[in-house]
Amino acid sequence: MKQFQVLSLSAALLAALLLGGCAGAASSGAVSTPESASAAEPTPTPEPTPAPPAPNPLTGAADADYTGKRPVAVTLRNLTGSTPQWGIASADVLVEGVTEGTTASLMALYADADSIAKVGPVGPARDLLLQVALPLNALPVHIDKNIYASNLLNVLSYQDLDGYHIGKAAFAFDTDRQGAGYAEENCWYTTAELINSGLATYGTTLSGDNTPLFQFGEREAVAPENRNGMDLTITFSPDDVDCLNYDTGTGLYALSNGDGSAVQDADNGQQPGFTNVFVLYASSGIKDDGYTRQYDMTSGTGLYLHGGAWERINWTKEDATGPFAIADEAGAPLIVSPGKSFIAIWGGYYGQSLSLTAADGSAQTLPDKPALLESGIPDDAAAAAEAEYKAAQEATDAQTELARAQAELPDAQTALEEAQAALDADPENEELLTARDNAQANVDALNAILAAAEQQDGQAE
Repeated sequence: MKQFQVLSLSAALLAALLLGGCAGAASSGAVSTPESASAAEPTPTPEPTPAPPAPNPLTGAADADYTGKRPVAVTLRNLTGSTPQWGIASADVLVEGVTEGTTASLMALYADADSIAKVGPVGPARDLLLQVALPLNALPVHIDKNIYASNLLNVLSYQDLDGYHIGKAAFAFDTDRQGAGYAEENCWYTTAELINSGLATYGTTLSGDNTPLFQFGEREAVAPENRNGMDLTITFSPDDVDCLNYDTGTGLYALSNGDGSAVQDADNGQQPGFTNVFVLYASSGIKDDGYTRQYDMTSGTGLYLHGGAWERINWTKEDATGPFAIADEAGAPLIVSPGKSFIAIWGGYYGQSLSLTAADGSAQTLPDKPALLESGIPDDAAAAAEAEYKAAQEATDAQTELARAQAELPDAQTALEEAQAALDADPENEELLTARDNAQANVDALNAILAAAEQQDGQAE
């Protein structure tokens, strides 16, 4: 009987423990219910929202996705005998400024290298133009460079594509152009394929970040009565004049030469046209070589032309790799209309000038030209130096003419005597009469040169 009671008690205790365990589990929520089972299911990971396509950093146009694409900056030869150039009408931006003496250098910027069909003739890099390209993370493409451009790239450890080093891996020679009489240096060009091929030799590509050139946005249309900036003439030097004339039909400023002839792209015959035109005033001087132009690229004033109108602007730039910060006259950030741009860097020194006319032909009063740097040459000193040079050149030319006259006069007098003798023997011969008259004119001209030289010597004494 006692044994049975013990067994019964043990069974009761076991049952109580079992029941207690179940109750504890239930009270702690370990028992699944339809509601708790549903809450334990993993939350689906939301699909990431794709980034919007990046607009063209050079034009602001949303015509493709420019995410991860570095621009390309090609320096073009711009001296006499180099035109027409390839690729200037297809460039997103053209930049021009005098870099040595009176020589203006030209750079074509492309947001997408794959859009380059053919560009050239490719010229040497200049530090002035690099200061526009580097803030954009653009690839500089050129053939050779001066010491100032070389130093700038070396200090920044900035990789360029220089034909002087890489040769035909990235550049090609146009034999047809040479056959047409062009100098060899004006026959080298490049293409999208060649640029990518050249970069491949360095083990790199054009993948990378880009920075917008301006703060782009829509601007109000300019009313016809407000078109005060229709025709702009930029004189970089007496031998280098650009005209930008607003076309109301296209809404673009067409680029022409100083003589009024249209600038044409050698690749497709098109005339370059621009939605925006900038003239950036920059104080200028001379670098330590006594020849290369120096510019203060930290700040300045300038002009912005759009839609046939113009306004004064102010600009700043921190350093060679800093982007331009452009403000309107009130100090607010300038909103630039999407489209291609022409940028002139203008020092305003002796020999340079600007003129701008409105739709009615009236001349506009423009901001004062920038002050010279300490190394700059004042206008009066430059004028005196030019006059002295011309006088020296004229004296040299006069000496050359005098030496020629002295050397040719004896033979000319002999020819006159022979012509006169022949005419005396046959007075009615018209051919002999003409020959005698020509010989007499030659002798008279040579004697006039000698007389002028003697007069100058007398004045000098």
